[in-house]
Amino acid sequence: MNLSWYPNTHGRTGMPNEAAHITLARRNQKTIDHLLQNPSAFAEWITTVAFYKALHIVEAIFARDKDTVHGRDHGIRANFLKSNNRYRNIWKHYRPLWAASTVARYLQDSIGTNREYTSFSQYLSPERVESEILGHRLHQIEKSAKKLLSKSAQKSLGLGT
Repeated sequence: MNLSWYPNTHGRTGMPNEAAHITLARRNQKTIDHLLQNPSAFAEWITTVAFYKALHIVEAIFARDKDTVHGRDHGIRANFLKSNNRYRNIWKHYRPLWAASTVARYLQDSIGTNREYTSFSQYLSPERVESEILGHRLHQIEKSAKKLLSKSAQKSLGLGT
Protein backbone atom coordinates (compact mmCIF):
# COMPACT_ATOMS: atom_id res chain seq x y z
CA MET A 1 0.00 0.00 0.00
CA ASN A 2 1.33 3.43 -0.96
CA LEU A 3 1.24 5.77 2.03
CA SER A 4 3.42 8.45 0.49
CA TRP A 5 0.73 11.06 1.28
CA TYR A 6 1.07 10.31 5.03
CA PRO A 7 3.83 12.41 6.58
CA ASN A 8 6.31 10.41 8.61
CA THR A 9 6.48 13.01 11.37
CA HIS A 10 6.08 12.14 15.01
CA GLY A 11 6.10 14.22 18.15
CA ARG A 12 7.38 13.68 21.64
CA THR A 13 5.12 10.68 22.35
CA GLY A 14 5.94 8.70 19.23
CA MET A 15 2.49 9.63 17.96
CA PRO A 16 1.95 11.69 14.80
CA ASN A 17 2.56 15.38 15.29
CA GLU A 18 0.33 18.34 14.45
CA ALA A 19 1.25 18.33 10.75
CA ALA A 20 0.43 14.64 10.31
CA HIS A 21 -3.00 15.07 11.90
CA ILE A 22 -3.70 18.16 9.80
CA THR A 23 -2.83 16.18 6.67
CA LEU A 24 -5.40 13.55 7.64
CA ALA A 25 -8.01 16.20 8.51
CA ARG A 26 -7.51 17.75 5.06
CA ARG A 27 -7.90 14.35 3.39
CA ASN A 28 -11.09 13.81 5.35
CA GLN A 29 -12.38 17.18 4.08
CA LYS A 30 -11.66 16.12 0.49
CA THR A 31 -13.68 12.96 1.13
CA ILE A 32 -16.56 15.00 2.58
CA ASP A 33 -16.49 17.29 -0.47
CA HIS A 34 -16.70 14.25 -2.75
CA LEU A 35 -19.55 12.66 -0.77
CA LEU A 36 -21.48 15.95 -0.76
CA GLN A 37 -22.07 15.42 -4.48
CA ASN A 38 -24.87 13.09 -3.33
CA PRO A 39 -25.64 13.82 0.34
CA SER A 40 -28.85 11.77 0.39
CA ALA A 41 -26.96 8.62 -0.58
CA PHE A 42 -23.99 9.20 1.73
CA ALA A 43 -25.29 10.98 4.86
CA GLU A 44 -23.87 8.25 7.14
CA TRP A 45 -20.43 8.49 5.55
CA ILE A 46 -20.43 12.29 5.55
CA THR A 47 -21.17 12.17 9.28
CA THR A 48 -18.52 9.53 9.97
CA VAL A 49 -15.82 11.30 7.98
CA ALA A 50 -16.76 14.64 9.60
CA PHE A 51 -16.23 13.03 13.00
CA TYR A 52 -12.82 11.70 11.98
CA LYS A 53 -11.87 15.12 10.60
CA ALA A 54 -12.79 16.56 14.01
CA LEU A 55 -10.82 13.80 15.73
CA HIS A 56 -7.69 14.66 13.76
CA ILE A 57 -8.14 18.36 14.49
CA VAL A 58 -8.37 17.50 18.20
CA GLU A 59 -5.32 15.26 17.94
CA ALA A 60 -3.40 18.06 16.19
CA ILE A 61 -4.27 20.33 19.11
CA PHE A 62 -3.25 17.66 21.60
CA ALA A 63 0.05 17.17 19.77
CA ARG A 64 0.85 20.81 20.62
CA ASP A 65 -0.32 20.50 24.25
CA LYS A 66 2.53 19.36 26.48
CA ASP A 67 0.04 18.38 29.21
CA THR A 68 -1.70 15.66 27.22
CA VAL A 69 -0.86 12.37 25.60
CA HIS A 70 -2.84 12.03 22.42
CA GLY A 71 -3.94 9.13 20.27
CA ARG A 72 -4.76 6.52 22.87
CA ASP A 73 -8.50 5.87 22.46
CA HIS A 74 -11.89 7.57 22.20
CA GLY A 75 -12.59 7.36 25.93
CA ILE A 76 -9.31 8.94 27.02
CA ARG A 77 -9.71 11.65 24.39
CA ALA A 78 -13.28 12.36 25.53
CA ASN A 79 -12.31 12.50 29.20
CA PHE A 80 -9.51 14.93 28.49
CA LEU A 81 -11.73 17.18 26.36
CA LYS A 82 -14.55 17.33 28.90
CA SER A 83 -12.33 17.74 31.96
CA ASN A 84 -10.18 20.57 30.60
CA ASN A 85 -11.77 24.04 30.50
CA ARG A 86 -9.44 24.99 27.65
CA TYR A 87 -11.33 22.54 25.45
CA ARG A 88 -14.87 23.19 26.74
CA ASN A 89 -16.28 24.48 23.44
CA ILE A 90 -14.62 21.74 21.44
CA TRP A 91 -16.17 19.08 23.73
CA LYS A 92 -19.59 20.74 23.46
CA HIS A 93 -19.55 20.08 19.70
CA TYR A 94 -17.29 17.02 19.52
CA ARG A 95 -19.53 14.85 21.73
CA PRO A 96 -22.68 15.19 19.54
CA LEU A 97 -20.55 14.63 16.44
CA TRP A 98 -19.10 11.48 18.01
CA ALA A 99 -22.62 10.29 18.94
CA ALA A 100 -23.87 10.93 15.40
CA SER A 101 -20.98 9.00 13.89
CA THR A 102 -21.72 6.10 16.22
CA VAL A 103 -25.33 6.04 15.03
CA ALA A 104 -24.10 6.29 11.43
CA ARG A 105 -21.88 3.23 11.90
CA TYR A 106 -23.86 1.06 14.31
CA LEU A 107 -27.43 2.44 14.27
CA GLN A 108 -27.19 2.89 18.03
CA ASP A 109 -26.46 5.98 20.08
CA SER A 110 -24.11 4.30 22.53
CA ILE A 111 -22.57 7.69 23.42
CA GLY A 112 -25.80 9.30 24.62
CA THR A 113 -29.28 7.81 24.79
CA ASN A 114 -28.41 4.19 23.92
CA ARG A 115 -31.37 4.31 21.53
CA GLU A 116 -31.37 2.02 18.49
CA TYR A 117 -32.40 3.10 14.99
CA THR A 118 -33.50 1.18 11.93
CA SER A 119 -31.79 3.66 9.59
CA PHE A 120 -29.51 6.64 9.94
CA SER A 121 -32.13 8.91 8.33
CA GLN A 122 -34.36 8.11 11.32
CA TYR A 123 -31.70 9.88 13.41
CA LEU A 124 -30.65 12.68 11.03
CA SER A 125 -31.90 13.71 7.60
CA PRO A 126 -29.33 14.49 4.90
CA GLU A 127 -30.30 18.16 5.22
CA ARG A 128 -29.57 18.12 8.96
CA VAL A 129 -26.27 16.36 8.31
CA GLU A 130 -25.26 19.31 6.16
CA SER A 131 -26.62 22.01 8.47
CA GLU A 132 -26.02 20.50 11.92
CA ILE A 133 -23.06 18.16 11.49
CA LEU A 134 -21.04 20.15 8.94
CA GLY A 135 -22.41 23.66 9.22
CA HIS A 136 -22.60 23.80 13.00
CA ARG A 137 -20.74 21.07 14.93
CA LEU A 138 -17.69 20.67 12.71
CA HIS A 139 -17.57 24.40 12.02
CA GLN A 140 -17.55 25.20 15.76
CA ILE A 141 -14.73 22.70 16.35
CA GLU A 142 -12.71 24.32 13.56
CA LYS A 143 -13.44 27.79 14.96
CA SER A 144 -12.23 26.74 18.43
CA ALA A 145 -9.21 24.95 16.97
CA LYS A 146 -8.08 28.10 15.20
CA LYS A 147 -7.05 29.52 18.58
CA LEU A 148 -5.05 26.41 19.50
CA LEU A 149 -3.27 25.40 16.28
CA SER A 150 -0.11 26.77 14.73
CA LYS A 151 -0.44 29.38 11.98
CA SER A 152 0.67 26.82 9.37
CA ALA A 153 -1.98 24.33 10.52
CA GLN A 154 -4.64 27.05 10.45
CA LYS A 155 -3.63 27.96 6.91
CA SER A 156 -3.53 24.33 5.81
CA LEU A 157 -7.08 23.81 7.09
CA GLY A 158 -8.25 27.03 5.45
CA LEU A 159 -9.06 28.63 8.80
CA GLY A 160 -7.34 31.89 7.92
CA THR A 161 -5.21 33.93 10.26
